[in-house]
Amino acid sequence: MGARSRAVVTVEDGALPLFLRIARSVADDVRRGRLRAGEPLPGSRTLADTLGVNRNTVVAAYRELVAEGWAIARSGGGTFVAEGMPEPRPRSFARLRPSSVARSPSFPLRGTTPAPLAPSPYQTPALFAMPGGVPDVRLVPGVLLARALRRVLTARDVSDSLRYGDPRGDAQLRAAIATVARESQGVPATADEVIVVAGSQMALELAGRAVIPLGAAVAVEAIGYRPAWAAFARGGARVVPVAVDAQGLDVDALEELANKESVGAVYLTPHHQYPTTVTLTPGRRVALLALARRKRFAVIEDDYDHELHYEGRPILPLASADVHGSVVYVGTLSKILAPGLRLGYVVASAPVIERMAKDRFVLDRQGDHVMQRAAAELIEDGTVARHVRRVRRIYERRRDYLVSELDRVLGGRVTVKPPSGGLALWARVWLAASEVAVWERRALEQGVSFAAGERFTWSGRPIPFARFGFGALNEREVREAVRRLERTFPTLSAR
Repeated sequence: MGARSRAVVTVEDGALPLFLRIARSVADDVRRGRLRAGEPLPGSRTLADTLGVNRNTVVAAYRELVAEGWAIARSGGGTFVAEGMPEPRPRSFARLRPSSVARSPSFPLRGTTPAPLAPSPYQTPALFAMPGGVPDVRLVPGVLLARALRRVLTARDVSDSLRYGDPRGDAQLRAAIATVARESQGVPATADEVIVVAGSQMALELAGRAVIPLGAAVAVEAIGYRPAWAAFARGGARVVPVAVDAQGLDVDALEELANKESVGAVYLTPHHQYPTTVTLTPGRRVALLALARRKRFAVIEDDYDHELHYEGRPILPLASADVHGSVVYVGTLSKILAPGLRLGYVVASAPVIERMAKDRFVLDRQGDHVMQRAAAELIEDGTVARHVRRVRRIYERRRDYLVSELDRVLGGRVTVKPPSGGLALWARVWLAASEVAVWERRALEQGVSFAAGERFTWSGRPIPFARFGFGALNEREVREAVRRLERTFPTLSAR
């Protein structure tokens, strides 16, 4: 670096701007001890000539070094290595061997020691993942989403999205969701009656804490969505199963339960029941809302795939007929966009939303307002609506193709009625109930994941059913997946 320094500057990392490469090289020399505290750096012209770069580039590098604390600039006296730099070769700590470190904490955990996390069919690595309810992220309009994010980040008012904000979520997205809820779902919502959360799972956790008194019962579908049950239990509720049949939740059984004990809420998936895909009948819908008002419990309605209905018009949510403030309506953008975006929402009366916002503030403050603002723009400019129309046609074709392939390849061993909507089939499997899980394990070994029926039962009891998703697989992938399912089907069946 010339007569005034013994160190050498290298500028090989082409991934960084040139001035940063120079600054990093000088900092490395200080770190290695080639440059000592108080030592002068070459003049900017001298170093520029040595490196063959513009002098302004060296000036910018020196400014960066000063800003990072590696150097100090003295008025009229040049640039010097800052005092107080760490030792060039700091003493290392004694290295611990992994075998000498305790694998368990030295303090007690709350409650009982948790069992290891069970593998989820949604997270299990497989060539053909079809546990159900998962959209094809390859269909996401990624370019349009990226443009929307860029517009948000380059807007003059971007600071509004980057600073701490409303725990209910971005105001623009809440207004957009309220508009869609009114115009598409028939739910009479305003922006003040909407909270945006990180996916429907957070929505269920917050809703349960807001509306279910500690120790009160929450009725759930006896064949249903286990993560919801876990969320309510974590909030201090007693989770009680209620039977499900071909007409959806058994409201008479729910009334019997409510007559015996205090029910704080009922959680259900009335549009396409999870996982059986049946729709709650009109008579039961009317009876449920009347019972909720009479017994003064909340109805937590999980409408996780409202937009994905293929035959006729979607059944309007329970919330669209709720005039007494009984329903807490949970929706999501994950099924029509991508789960990784973590965009869910709740529509409920303003006091419920306010209570949820207070709990949400403690949990994660507010969520990602930048992503929320970008999503709002995509809703407002019609991108989301166009995307929904496009993927609805694609998913309907995939549903029909999976049904036809199961019938062609596994006819007589698997029976399925095409659902009116959603992203998965609920199939009757002509095996002994315990053998369905055997099939699930064998298929996974061959790169195909699906969900045995016992994953959805309250008791964990095996049932002769399985859930097969079609959303994330194209026709070629469906064909190969079904071929492998046939190859792994147990031969000893009890029909």
